[in-house]
Amino acid sequence: LLFYFRVPFIYGHKYDFTSSRHTVVHLACICHSFHYVKRLLETLFVHRFSHGTMPLRNIFKNCTYYWGFAAWMAYYINHPLYTPPTYGAQQVKLALAIFVICQLGNFSIHMALRDLRPAGSKTRKIPYPTKNPFTWLFLLVSCPNYTYEVGSWIGFAIMTQCLPVALFSLVGFTQMTIWAKGKHRSYLKEFRDYPPLRMPIIPFLL
Repeated sequence: LLFYFRVPFIYGHKYDFTSSRHTVVHLACICHSFHYVKRLLETLFVHRFSHGTMPLRNIFKNCTYYWGFAAWMAYYINHPLYTPPTYGAQQVKLALAIFVICQLGNFSIHMALRDLRPAGSKTRKIPYPTKNPFTWLFLLVSCPNYTYEVGSWIGFAIMTQCLPVALFSLVGFTQMTIWAKGKHRSYLKEFRDYPPLRMPIIPFLL
């Protein structure tokens, strides 16, 4: 938001507190802010964690990663010389649709996983699709929440056509693939009747 509102000393005095003339810049700010507000609310009211705490060093590592990439992406997206995507409004609308659909899918998976574990319990069960169509991805992958997360950032990268966003998506995909593979191995080890068609994060591939 510091970059979006162009606070002083970022882009030069003549741009202080000015607003971008490109609609995609405003959409990018809304989407990025929505994503992290959603994550905070899910952490407070949806997720049921198997571990009560996390290592203190993770705070510094996570903040460096998220804040660093956020600043890098925001600097270019909100830059006064930023140019909108090559294919204009059509590209933005398609990418925005991808982002929104994947955000809904991610939330649906988190709700399904929450319902799988009763409050106060550390019970582990095999997740299966529910009546919600967004959860049907469980038929093909073990961690569809990561699949949707990656899809969201791919949509965001297409919408902004910004290289730092693409790099952030790639780094995030790499890390989430590692987590998904670990989760997949854990499921296979713990449940003998685990569905054999499932892959960790990308259907039929990975």
